[in-house]
Amino acid sequence: MGIRTEYFAAPSDEVAATALRTPGGPADPDQRTDLPRFDAVAVPSMDPFVMLGGLAGALSGRPYGEVTAHPRHGTLVCSGGDEGPWIVTVSQTLADDLASAAPARLARVAREWHATATPAVPPRQLAAALLPLAALAARAADQGYGLYCWTSLTE
Repeated sequence: MGIRTEYFAAPSDEVAATALRTPGGPADPDQRTDLPRFDAVAVPSMDPFVMLGGLAGALSGRPYGEVTAHPRHGTLVCSGGDEGPWIVTVSQTLADDLASAAPARLARVAREWHATATPAVPPRQLAAALLPLAALAARAADQGYGLYCWTSLTE
């Protein structure tokens, strides 16, 4: 069993919670418009708890325990039950750090983070995941939105 993660932007926890009713995840198209319901990116190698905590520490230079103690780090917004899906928050500090990071900095962070990432992920894979996530964070910042993670178990 694996885990599927999609990060998405929403204006509030209440609006983010509506993604729970989207069976295919936040990027699933609305049947009326054929457009995605949310601005979202799939980042399969990055869970919203451990991996995102490592990323937050690598980007900010702060200890893992400090960044994961943030009240919005992985806070449950809503749950679909024991097997998900679940929607959790991404701290605004991390969202801001991602939004302001240039691609060269993201590549450098991926190389540094690689040494401590749990589970171990190759630096190129980390960098490839960070670019779309940072772009999403920048678009969310432009709109005054927060970042969220939709997570579901996979077989």
